[in-house]
Amino acid sequence: MNDISAIKGTTYEENLEELTKLVDEIGREDCPVDKLEIKVQQAADLIRGLRNRLASTETTVQEVLKELEESRSD
Repeated sequence: MNDISAIKGTTYEENLEELTKLVDEIGREDCPVDKLEIKVQQAADLIRGLRNRLASTETTVQEVLKELEESRSD
């Protein structure tokens, strides 16, 4: 799996902005067909990276909440 965000060292927001830009470019009538495949692959890589970050964040939040709940019942 190619997580482009980890490679580029970018933030979630920067990746989301880049994805939005790519989707806009892909949807334009003047998007060159020769570049379409590359742009679609870049968008897919960004989507994978964004999903991975969301999943990681969700896991971390759940772990912290569980720890807090456990410490409260002690």
